Amino acid sequence: MKDEEKIIHNIEDKSKDITVSDIDKVLSDEKTVTAKEERLKKDKLFKLFDQVKLAMEMLKDYRAKRYTDIPWRTIGLLTAALLYFINPFDLIPDFLPIFGYTEDAVAFLAIFKSIQTDLKNYCLWKGYDTDKYF
Repeated sequence: MKDEEKIIHNIEDKSKDITVSDIDKVLSDEKTVTAKEERLKKDKLFKLFDQVKLAMEMLKDYRAKRYTDIPWRTIGLLTAALLYFINPFDLIPDFLPIFGYTEDAVAFLAIFKSIQTDLKNYCLWKGYDTDKYF
Protein backbone atom coordinates (compact mmCIF):
# COMPACT_ATOMS: atom_id res chain seq x y z
CA MET A 1 0.00 0.00 0.00
CA LYS A 2 1.41 3.39 -1.00
CA ASP A 3 1.91 6.12 1.61
CA GLU A 4 -1.01 8.14 0.22
CA GLU A 5 -3.31 5.12 0.51
CA LYS A 6 -2.14 4.52 4.09
CA ILE A 7 -2.91 8.13 4.99
CA ILE A 8 -6.40 7.96 3.49
CA HIS A 9 -7.10 4.55 5.03
CA ASN A 10 -5.99 5.87 8.43
CA ILE A 11 -8.27 8.91 8.17
CA GLU A 12 -11.22 6.82 7.01
CA ASP A 13 -10.71 4.41 9.94
CA LYS A 14 -10.46 7.24 12.45
CA SER A 15 -13.52 8.97 11.01
CA LYS A 16 -15.70 6.07 12.14
CA ASP A 17 -14.95 6.90 15.78
CA ILE A 18 -15.38 10.68 15.59
CA THR A 19 -17.45 12.25 18.35
CA VAL A 20 -18.90 15.70 18.92
CA SER A 21 -15.99 16.40 21.28
CA ASP A 22 -13.60 15.75 18.37
CA ILE A 23 -15.44 18.38 16.34
CA ASP A 24 -15.12 20.76 19.29
CA LYS A 25 -11.37 20.01 19.47
CA VAL A 26 -10.93 20.96 15.81
CA LEU A 27 -12.99 24.11 16.21
CA SER A 28 -11.12 25.11 19.39
CA ASP A 29 -7.80 24.72 17.55
CA GLU A 30 -8.87 26.98 14.70
CA LYS A 31 -5.70 29.08 15.01
CA THR A 32 -3.55 26.07 14.09
CA VAL A 33 -5.78 25.24 11.14
CA THR A 34 -5.72 28.87 10.00
CA ALA A 35 -1.92 29.01 10.24
CA LYS A 36 -1.60 25.87 8.14
CA GLU A 37 -4.22 27.17 5.69
CA GLU A 38 -2.09 30.26 5.17
CA ARG A 39 0.88 28.01 4.37
CA LEU A 40 -1.20 26.23 1.73
CA LYS A 41 -2.12 29.58 0.23
CA LYS A 42 1.51 30.65 0.26
CA ASP A 43 2.49 27.41 -1.51
CA LYS A 44 0.00 28.20 -4.33
CA LEU A 45 -2.52 25.53 -3.32
CA PHE A 46 -5.40 28.01 -3.55
CA LYS A 47 -8.28 25.57 -4.20
CA LEU A 48 -7.15 23.38 -1.33
CA PHE A 49 -6.77 26.46 0.86
CA ASP A 50 -10.34 27.48 0.02
CA GLN A 51 -11.63 23.94 0.61
CA VAL A 52 -10.04 23.75 4.07
CA LYS A 53 -11.65 27.09 4.94
CA LEU A 54 -14.97 25.78 3.60
CA ALA A 55 -14.63 22.61 5.69
CA MET A 56 -14.02 24.63 8.87
CA GLU A 57 -16.99 26.86 8.11
CA MET A 58 -19.21 23.85 7.47
CA LEU A 59 -18.16 22.23 10.75
CA LYS A 60 -18.95 25.46 12.60
CA ASP A 61 -22.39 25.66 10.98
CA TYR A 62 -23.00 21.99 11.71
CA ARG A 63 -21.94 22.33 15.35
CA ALA A 64 -24.12 25.42 15.78
CA LYS A 65 -27.01 23.44 14.25
CA ARG A 66 -27.39 25.96 11.44
CA TYR A 67 -26.57 23.35 8.79
CA THR A 68 -27.48 19.78 9.61
CA ASP A 69 -28.44 18.38 6.21
CA ILE A 70 -25.20 16.43 5.96
CA PRO A 71 -24.35 12.77 6.56
CA TRP A 72 -22.45 11.94 9.75
CA ARG A 73 -19.88 10.13 7.57
CA THR A 74 -18.97 13.46 5.95
CA ILE A 75 -18.68 15.19 9.33
CA GLY A 76 -16.55 12.29 10.58
CA LEU A 77 -14.24 12.38 7.56
CA LEU A 78 -13.81 16.16 7.74
CA THR A 79 -13.14 16.08 11.45
CA ALA A 80 -10.64 13.23 11.15
CA ALA A 81 -8.88 14.99 8.26
CA LEU A 82 -8.68 18.25 10.21
CA LEU A 83 -7.41 16.46 13.32
CA TYR A 84 -4.76 14.90 11.10
CA PHE A 85 -4.01 18.35 9.64
CA ILE A 86 -3.39 19.93 13.05
CA ASN A 87 -1.50 16.93 14.45
CA PRO A 88 2.15 17.94 14.74
CA PHE A 89 3.24 14.30 14.77
CA ASP A 90 2.12 13.22 11.32
CA LEU A 91 4.29 11.11 9.02
CA ILE A 92 6.29 13.94 7.47
CA PRO A 93 7.07 16.96 9.67
CA ASP A 94 5.41 20.10 8.34
CA PHE A 95 8.53 22.16 8.93
CA LEU A 96 10.13 20.42 5.94
CA PRO A 97 9.35 22.69 3.00
CA ILE A 98 6.73 21.35 0.59
CA PHE A 99 7.04 17.69 1.65
CA GLY A 100 5.29 18.09 5.01
CA TYR A 101 2.32 19.78 3.42
CA THR A 102 2.29 17.35 0.51
CA GLU A 103 1.14 14.64 2.89
CA ASP A 104 -1.62 16.89 4.26
CA ALA A 105 -2.61 17.93 0.74
CA VAL A 106 -2.87 14.31 -0.43
CA ALA A 107 -5.13 13.49 2.50
CA PHE A 108 -7.37 16.49 1.95
CA LEU A 109 -7.61 16.07 -1.80
CA ALA A 110 -8.78 12.48 -1.42
CA ILE A 111 -11.23 13.27 1.40
CA PHE A 112 -12.64 16.33 -0.36
CA LYS A 113 -13.10 14.36 -3.56
CA SER A 114 -15.05 11.66 -1.70
CA ILE A 115 -17.40 14.22 -0.10
CA GLN A 116 -17.49 16.73 -2.95
CA THR A 117 -21.27 16.49 -3.38
CA ASP A 118 -21.83 17.36 0.29
CA LEU A 119 -19.38 20.27 0.08
CA LYS A 120 -21.08 21.55 -3.08
CA ASN A 121 -24.48 21.31 -1.40
CA TYR A 122 -23.13 23.35 1.50
CA CYS A 123 -21.79 25.96 -0.95
CA LEU A 124 -25.21 26.22 -2.55
CA TRP A 125 -26.87 26.50 0.86
CA LYS A 126 -24.48 29.35 1.73
CA GLY A 127 -24.96 30.99 -1.67
CA TYR A 128 -21.28 30.56 -2.58
CA ASP A 129 -19.91 30.16 -6.09
CA THR A 130 -18.81 26.51 -6.30
CA ASP A 131 -16.21 27.39 -8.97
CA LYS A 132 -14.12 29.02 -6.23
CA TYR A 133 -13.83 25.70 -4.41
CA PHE A 134 -13.93 23.04 -7.13
